[in-house]
Amino acid sequence: MAVDAVNNKRDTINTGISTGVGVLAGGLYGAKFSKPLLKGDAPSDAFVRRYYDNDAKAQIAKAGEIAKKEFAGANLSGKDELVNELKQAPQDYGIKAEDVDNYVKDLKEDALKAKMEQSYVDTAVANKAKDFKNPKQMQAAQKAFEKLGENPTEDALKKFVTDHAEILGKQGVAEADIDTFVKGTVDSEGKVVKTGKEAVKELLTNETSALTAKADDLKTCIKDGKFNLDGASDAIKDTIKKAAKDTKIWAGAKWAVGLGAILGLGSYIGSKMAAKVPEETK
Repeated sequence: MAVDAVNNKRDTINTGISTGVGVLAGGLYGAKFSKPLLKGDAPSDAFVRRYYDNDAKAQIAKAGEIAKKEFAGANLSGKDELVNELKQAPQDYGIKAEDVDNYVKDLKEDALKAKMEQSYVDTAVANKAKDFKNPKQMQAAQKAFEKLGENPTEDALKKFVTDHAEILGKQGVAEADIDTFVKGTVDSEGKVVKTGKEAVKELLTNETSALTAKADDLKTCIKDGKFNLDGASDAIKDTIKKAAKDTKIWAGAKWAVGLGAILGLGSYIGSKMAAKVPEETK
């Protein structure tokens, strides 16, 4: 009876520790993600990304609708006219001029027209999608630039440009030598017109302007630490609500995964402590 009493007491303590670890850590984790839409007085990075992504998807879908109307409005009829259209602007259909013959091979008029319409729409959608860069990468570039400080060295600027080349793009950098680009520019008298940091910042600002615009949209809706959509258009309201829902779902899933891991850790600690009970006591 005495041995059972010791075991029960130890099991109770271990279970309490295990549960305590899970509840405490789970509570801290949950608190971190309980307000996924805000980060202080600004929208959270995750919220901005989803707002940007939803807007991008809407614009891409709209590009497809416009392309379909444009194709229908062309009033193309007859296979010869269709083939001539392909030869005049093959790039609009996502093909090269030398591939036109193979594209139309063995296709009758109706089948060719249907194929051309789909290709025209798909190409318009693909081209529009190229306008949108990865929002997570853009945010990473913005934060990395902030960490450069007031007077970054040319080597630090060069590394930044190289590390974030996908976001910064080739324009203004690849065309000019990176070493020259990060030195900045001077006038004929040797006076500094633009420092390397200013040149890089200007490029970064231009390439991340779409994401910044979305963040600014959300900031205008924050009143007293909460989102207030009064006065916003129906389109803006719908887009923000959709982004908010997506963000909360993401945060909830992340919280659930984290809590599961934490509870698992608590159980693991408890089991390890139980295993350390002397054999004679058991």
